[in-house]
Amino acid sequence: MSNEFDIDDILQEFDQRSKFAPKKSQKSARSTSSSQTIYNELTTAMLNERMAPELLPYKHELLRNVLDQISNQQQYLLDSHEYGDMNAQTGIVSGDFKLQLMIIETDIERINYLVRLYLRARLSKISKFTIHYIKTTVDESTESLSESKSLLSPEETEYMTKHFKILTDLYNNSFLKKMPDHLRLLDNESSGENMVVAPDVNEPVFIKCITKDLITVPLGDGDELELEENGIYVVKYRLIQKYVSIGDVVLI
Repeated sequence: MSNEFDIDDILQEFDQRSKFAPKKSQKSARSTSSSQTIYNELTTAMLNERMAPELLPYKHELLRNVLDQISNQQQYLLDSHEYGDMNAQTGIVSGDFKLQLMIIETDIERINYLVRLYLRARLSKISKFTIHYIKTTVDESTESLSESKSLLSPEETEYMTKHFKILTDLYNNSFLKKMPDHLRLLDNESSGENMVVAPDVNEPVFIKCITKDLITVPLGDGDELELEENGIYVVKYRLIQKYVSIGDVVLI
C-alpha cells in the first residue's frame, strides 16, 4: 500500500463522512476528481519549462483547465464559508468540515505556486531572448498556427512586444543613434555574424524516459544511446527535443 500523501483522497474521505457540507455542482465534482491529474500535468510542464534552454509551446489547454479548477474550488470555498457562518451556532459544522476547507485552500495555494513558477520561467526566457522570439513569432504568424500550437499566450506576446520596445528605445538613446545606419539594427547579420542571442540547444539536460517504447538517440560518430522506461540520463537538449514535445521524455 502506498503511503504517498494525496489531498484528493483526503477530500473524498471527508465528502463521504460529512453530512452537512454544501452540495457541490456536477462541474465542481468533476474538477475535484481531476485535481491530482491537473497537478501532475502542471508539475511536468513547470519542470520542463524550467529545465529546457528554449521556450516551450505555451500549455493553452492545461492552463485553462487549471484556471477552471481554481475558480471551481474558490466558489466552493465561498459557498462553504457562507454555509458555515449561517450554521456556526447550531453545532452541525464539524471539525472535519473545517479541516476540509483548509485542505482545499492549501490545494489552491499549491496550484497557484506552480503556475507562478511556470510563468516566471517563461518570462525569464522571453526577456533574455526577446529579439530571437520576436523573429520566431513573426515566422509563426505567417504559418497561421492554431492557438494550441502557438509558442506564446496573448499576454506573453503583449509583454514581449512592450519589452522589445523598451529595449529598442534604451539602446537607441544610449548608443545606437551614434552608429552608422547599417549597424543600428538589433538583428543585424551584415557582418556575417548573427547578433541575435538564441537559446543554446546543445546545453546538457537531465531527462527521464517515461514511455514504454525504447528510444534510440544518435550521438554522432556511429554511437547511439538507448533510453529505457524510467531511465535517467544526461544528454544534449537538441537530441531529445522532439521527445520532450511529444511527452515521451520529461526534464528533471
